[in-house]
Amino acid sequence: MNITLRQLRAFCDVAQTGSFTQAARRMNLTQSAVSMLVRQLETDIGLALFDRVKRKVQLTETGRQLLPTAERILGELREVIEGAAELRALRRGTLRLAVPQMLACSWLPPVMSRYRALYPDVALKMIDTTADRVIETVQQGEAEIGIGPERPTPEDVQADLLWQEKMQCVCAAGSPLAKRKRLDWKDVADAEWILYSDAFSGHLERTVWSGLSVQLRRTTQVRYLPTALALVGHGMGVTAAPAYAAPFGRLFGAAFIDIANPVVLRSFQFFSKKGYELSPAAAAFRLLAGQKTADSSRV
Repeated sequence: MNITLRQLRAFCDVAQTGSFTQAARRMNLTQSAVSMLVRQLETDIGLALFDRVKRKVQLTETGRQLLPTAERILGELREVIEGAAELRALRRGTLRLAVPQMLACSWLPPVMSRYRALYPDVALKMIDTTADRVIETVQQGEAEIGIGPERPTPEDVQADLLWQEKMQCVCAAGSPLAKRKRLDWKDVADAEWILYSDAFSGHLERTVWSGLSVQLRRTTQVRYLPTALALVGHGMGVTAAPAYAAPFGRLFGAAFIDIANPVVLRSFQFFSKKGYELSPAAAAFRLLAGQKTADSSRV
């Protein structure tokens, strides 16, 4: 059995109009084509749907019983078509996004504000998590896309570069270091360091400490960047953080200072499931996020 939607529509249109001629006008077909579609449907189901008596067309008892089901199928199809059109036009849908907490309250709000202004009917489901969990959240399907610092990616996750952020040294606002306009990494090599993720520690090791042949003497390990900033503000050590976090310095009593030799850049990426088509909501956000970072001139 190979029933087609055109057959169902021909059946419904003939039933509703009581005429093959009027059904043909509705479908923009010839009368013979509509008649053929109905006969094909009758052959496929093995039942007569219409009595054709003296040029009159009337539903058989079987036809009357099957008509509501056929109309419901066509109605549901129209809903699918209309729903797809609304999704394409971003008049509905949900953006499911994973992003680190600090990025979620610094870089993200202006991007989402613009996104909401453009697409007010798209709902947002944001998972603000740790940088280390962004990829896992995407991989497990909790979020469709993720934004976060560069991380090793599993085979089923794709990472595309969005922008690179300059790392700055963060010290207590009242410390002598805070009076400097610029620091070298060697200036803080002997300080107590507050580290806030294994990936962050590894990045500094690869980009800074190994080149300077420095072994950090004392470190404090925490999980979240805000915690690290709070400890720095209370004079418990120094840390390094992306420049986008600088506005939070005043809140925590910390100062962000440019640091060089070498200049260290942190790559931020767009994560998605490899081989999966992005929803219209996610694709629009991807485009907008790329425009935002290109306009920022961060490096």
